[in-house]
Amino acid sequence: MAHVNPVTTLQNITFRPDTEPASSSFDTVDFMKLMIAQMRNQNPLSESDNPADFMGQLAQFEMLSKLTAISDGIKVMQGLEELSSAASLIGRTVVGEQVDALPTVLDAISREMFGAPYSAVTRGQQRIIGADPRAREAASGSEAGKEIRGVVEKVVVGSNGIPLLFVDGKVVDMFTIAVVE
Repeated sequence: MAHVNPVTTLQNITFRPDTEPASSSFDTVDFMKLMIAQMRNQNPLSESDNPADFMGQLAQFEMLSKLTAISDGIKVMQGLEELSSAASLIGRTVVGEQVDALPTVLDAISREMFGAPYSAVTRGQQRIIGADPRAREAASGSEAGKEIRGVVEKVVVGSNGIPLLFVDGKVVDMFTIAVVE
C-alpha cells in the first residue's frame, strides 16, 4: 500500500515520463503489421484461422489502447492536483525534509535567467548560472534529509515530476511535509 501524506492526503505516485525509447513500445501500426503477417501466413484449410479471431484481437487491442489513454489522462490529472496542492502552500509556513537541491536550483535559475531549462541552454549560459550565489550554495553541500521549517516561496516541478517547494532558499519534497501552519 502506498504511503499517504497526512497533511496533503496525496500519494506519492506522480506521473513519470517513460524511460524506454518510443521504438520499444508496441503500437497500433505494429499490431496491424503483425495481423497482416498472420493473415498472409494462415492455412486456408484450417478452421482455427478464422478472420473473426483477427477482428476480436483488433478489438481487444483497441480497448487496451483506450484504457492506456485513460490511465495516462488520470496520471496527468493527478500531477495537476499535486501541483495545485503544492501551489496552495505558497506563503505558508511548513516543516518538511530537504532534498538534493542542485539540479532543481540550476533549472530554476536557468528558467529565470534564460527562459529555458538548464539542459537546453548553452555552455556559456550554464557557466553564468553556476556562478549565481544560489547555485554555489546548493552545490556547496546539500543537507538532504535535514528537517527544514520556513515559508514556502515558490513551487517547481522536479525532473521526476514531483512538485518541490522552495522554503527559505532550500528545496523540500512536498510529500515530506509534516506540518503546515
